[in-house]
Amino acid sequence: MTQPLPPGHQHTTASIERREGDGGRVEAVLTSAGIGCLAGASAGVLWGGIGGRIAMRIVFLTSDERVRGLTSDDGFEIGTISNATVFLLIFTAILGAIAGFIYGLLRVITAGPTWAVASGVTIATASAGGAGIVHSDGVDFRFLEPLWLTVGLFVLIPGLWALTVALLTDRFLRPGTLLHSAPHFVQRSYWGLTGWIILAAIAALGIRDLAHDIAALT
Repeated sequence: MTQPLPPGHQHTTASIERREGDGGRVEAVLTSAGIGCLAGASAGVLWGGIGGRIAMRIVFLTSDERVRGLTSDDGFEIGTISNATVFLLIFTAILGAIAGFIYGLLRVITAGPTWAVASGVTIATASAGGAGIVHSDGVDFRFLEPLWLTVGLFVLIPGLWALTVALLTDRFLRPGTLLHSAPHFVQRSYWGLTGWIILAAIAALGIRDLAHDIAALT
């Protein structure tokens, strides 16, 4: 028969478990944010850097000859792939890492399976990222044609970035992988709704601003 622990020992054990629980939560948050950061940097180079240059090349080929030799709003000559692309890759890696770190934190307070969270993050990032890229002044969206293709590509790119980061982060956080923690500890409580509220707000603001920019361009 198991003997009950002395009152003092019970108190000590409870304190240790509480400290270990707090430490586990901090580790879970930092692990999720760290993996999100690495995934964000990789996806930033892939979709923001390489994908962005390919997208510019596509819309250059579909546009009028008058855009040849023009400098884009990002400082690149439209239609060419030069050494300046290296700086774009570095920039998108850094930007992707920062955004991925934020996603890793957001994932901890967003309840739901991978497919649901990935869908929500993709919509929010595509709309907000697209609104940040698309603008009614400058060269890119006034001269590159057709407008629907130019806008569509630069809404798609941040969306693909978000989808990639969400899938990669959840994949490496899955139990049994080399790097894993338990970032879902808050998803069983009301905190799990916090992420969805944030995503809904980001999506709503992004869609509003994107619609305003498109209306100004047309």
